[in-house]
Amino acid sequence: MKKFNRKPNLFTLKKLFYIIILLPFIINAQAVSGIVKSQVTNLPIEDANIYALRTKIGTLTNDKGEFSLNNKIKTNDTLQISHIGYITSKIAITDLHKSNNSISLEEDIETLNNVNVTKSWSKLKSKLDFTKLSSLEYGIYSFGSVTANGKIYVAGGDTSEQWNVLTTIRSKNTGGDPARFSDPDYVNRYLLELGSDRDKIFYMGNLFIYDPKTDLWEKSNQKFKKRAYHSVNLHNNTLYIFGGKRTPISKKREYLDNEIEVFDLKTNKLVIDKTNPHKAVNFASFTYKDNIIVMGGSIRSTESGLKTFTDKVHLYNLTSGLWYELAKMPVAQEVNGVLIGDKIFTIGNTDNRGFSEIQSFDLTNESWKNEATLLCRLENPAITYNDDTIYMFENGRLFVYNIKSKLIKEYLIKLELKSAVMHFLNDKLYIIGGYDFTNYITSPSSKTYSISLDEFDTTRPNLIRVLSQNNLAKAN
Repeated sequence: MKKFNRKPNLFTLKKLFYIIILLPFIINAQAVSGIVKSQVTNLPIEDANIYALRTKIGTLTNDKGEFSLNNKIKTNDTLQISHIGYITSKIAITDLHKSNNSISLEEDIETLNNVNVTKSWSKLKSKLDFTKLSSLEYGIYSFGSVTANGKIYVAGGDTSEQWNVLTTIRSKNTGGDPARFSDPDYVNRYLLELGSDRDKIFYMGNLFIYDPKTDLWEKSNQKFKKRAYHSVNLHNNTLYIFGGKRTPISKKREYLDNEIEVFDLKTNKLVIDKTNPHKAVNFASFTYKDNIIVMGGSIRSTESGLKTFTDKVHLYNLTSGLWYELAKMPVAQEVNGVLIGDKIFTIGNTDNRGFSEIQSFDLTNESWKNEATLLCRLENPAITYNDDTIYMFENGRLFVYNIKSKLIKEYLIKLELKSAVMHFLNDKLYIIGGYDFTNYITSPSSKTYSISLDEFDTTRPNLIRVLSQNNLAKAN
């Protein structure tokens, strides 16, 4: 046979070049798997957090204690393994192979004593218990609220009962044409048949004060502007009520409120401040030293519910009366949050279906940081804090998140409420108002509930995770 001496073409040479360049990475990268067990019982540990420190990817063990990470893990990487009730452990990939891919975790005696995991984990309650307290005069949601002098102040809010139009139509017309859902005439005719009061919006202008010592609500004689989706801040025993929407003539004509009501709790005198550049709804606000900081929210909405958000952050200096703009939010969105020290921690919502994120804003250098991604989406959670712990509640779930350890626990609670508020007082959480959603109707709640912190020691978490952390670039 005749032999042909072929010269390698340019394409072949390029392939060889890339193979040579990438070969070390291919050799050094690998898939990693293993099993996590208890050092005492030798039983598998479910939902243990596995995190590669160099590659910065992680996973959880299954019900058999097994885990698997993709082939991006390098041979010189180290795994960090953690789980509630056990001491966090680290192991090099090379050592993992030597131990036959088996990892044993040592029980954390202090943690186990605190929650009595080993002795009575199976006996812990599956849901948090709560105490029903005195109710408000009427059901209300999306109101402003703040604590002062050991009491809770509630101002304004929405008392409307509203149909969820699309849900109702889809449930009644499963065989119909989906295009009709976006036809205003069809929707209006359908709602008329239902007898819905869709155009009746009721915002309130009362100020209620709750005293936890006596379990009594008191209504102030002072009347305020009827508004909802706003905020209330406290400074030097004075309430600042601003933002949100004022009572509309009809649902088609809603207006943002542009005035600040300043109410002195000592003298019961009310004055109006007409300077407010941050006109929005569902925004976050915080009292920081002699300032009020406001951020985010939505600034307009179409008849179909499509919202336009703002990413602006304003600072209102209460001493000078001047407003300033701070670094913008990384994402324009409706937002809620808490101020802990010099940092604001927020949870936002842009109407998407992605998981909610906890972001922080450092007031000392105006830098934003992505703290963690939650394991679910929260629409408008009630949120409060105590020390380094943030509490978030919405629709039957209460989350406890430690800002230092990044550990989050999800507890179940039989309170199906949205757009409520939550405050921390005297080692108790207080949940007020909100609305439930039954039979396609938004029904405002007048109820007040308290949850003792001791409940978390006697209730089994539904979910436990150490959340991932990624940094965001500084806002402009």
